[in-house]
Amino acid sequence: MEQGKRQIELRSEKVRNLIGQVPPLLVRDGSLIIGIVLLVMVGVSAFIPYQPRITVEIKVAQTDDGMLHYSTHIPQSAMKNKAKFTEVTLNTPIELPLPTRFEIKAIFDVVELSEKEAWQTATLQPTEKISSNVLLDKPLVLQGSILLENQSVTRWVMSKIAL
Repeated sequence: MEQGKRQIELRSEKVRNLIGQVPPLLVRDGSLIIGIVLLVMVGVSAFIPYQPRITVEIKVAQTDDGMLHYSTHIPQSAMKNKAKFTEVTLNTPIELPLPTRFEIKAIFDVVELSEKEAWQTATLQPTEKISSNVLLDKPLVLQGSILLENQSVTRWVMSKIAL
């Protein structure tokens, strides 16, 4: 027998104690504990609300008679969720007294194309009244979002997996 190696005695008292020892709870029932934790997380996520949004640019233009008109370009890829659109909001606060919430008044059927994307133009109508008059030198382009119906985190994840 080589000098650096020791032979393990299978019938020794130390080996029998190690083999006969009951493993700790986490080692013994680890898979069950991990499974229960995952099920609890999925169950809780079914009650956490999530409101998906589509980032858009909102164009504010003014006619000669002082009327403000609001419009946006909705990406063609987002049109499959058209029935779930709830409202449009501005993402960034602005110093002008402009409305921050809109409803989609009309979506034009014409699909416009550029090199990178396709979209449809929608006209927006403010849902809140702003009493102050605004005078624009040129049209504004503001960052906004189209909000979709609330849903649970679980439903949102399942819709992404189904794609």
